[in-house]
Parts: sequence; C-alpha cells; structure tokens
Amino acid sequence: MTDNLAAPSPARQWLKAFYSALAAAIGYIIAELIMQHDTSFILIGALAILAVLTPIIYAINRRSGRTAPRR
Repeated sequence: MTDNLAAPSPARQWLKAFYSALAAAIGYIIAELIMQHDTSFILIGALAILAVLTPIIYAINRRSGRTAPRR
C-alpha cells in the first residue's frame, strides 16, 4: 500500500512557491503596463516581488504541509 499523503520534496515546494510569486509578478506587470508607468521601474518591481514572495510562500507551504489533514 502506498502513502498518498507523503510530503512533496523541498525542490518541488520551491518551484511551486516560485510559480505563485511569478503569477503575482505577472499580475503586477499587467497592472503597471495598463497604468503606463516606466518600464524599468516595472521590471525592478516585478523582480522585487519574485525575490520577496518566493521565500514567504515557500515557508507557508512548508508549514501547511506538516499539519495532518482533516478527515
């Protein structure tokens, strides 16, 4: 019998966190392009969002992965 509740690997959790932060950064880019702000500030802001949100989302996913699922 296999255990379907096994925790994902740290690399997979980092990748999921990066994808979530990337989605937020893309949303930011779209909003800033609609408001017609300067491109260099848009790129700096998007990179800052990636750099800040990726470890935060990773920590949240790590913590929620340790709790036992409700039945």
